[in-house]
Amino acid sequence: MTTTPDKESVFLVSGLLQTERQPDGCRKLLRELTVNVRDKVITVPENFITDFSSIPWFGRILVRWSKVDIAGVVHDRLYATGEYTRCESDTVWRLTALAGECHANLFQAWVGWFFLRIGGWIAWNRSRKKRAKN
Repeated sequence: MTTTPDKESVFLVSGLLQTERQPDGCRKLLRELTVNVRDKVITVPENFITDFSSIPWFGRILVRWSKVDIAGVVHDRLYATGEYTRCESDTVWRLTALAGECHANLFQAWVGWFFLRIGGWIAWNRSRKKRAKN
């Protein structure tokens, strides 16, 4: 990912994304994933379970998944922890989707962000309920 020190900068701190497919189709991180987004470090711990599907099903046809896998993992973690607001989490997804060597194009990043804003509330509410139980 890029190391340009501007306000929109996002870069990978920990190295490549490594996952293991689970029986239900989700993925388990085999090692910690750390990104720096606008000078804020976000860490997704080893063994975190993600579905890579931050964007609601009706928006997935327009976004190339191989370009936004890291963005999806980070976004899933932010929704799971509630560390950021939903709006901030969705913005982190967009910025991360635009970063790196194999990034989404501008259209895909904005369309993906748009669909997160429209339909992400379902996953956000599900995560809030899980956090309230714990």
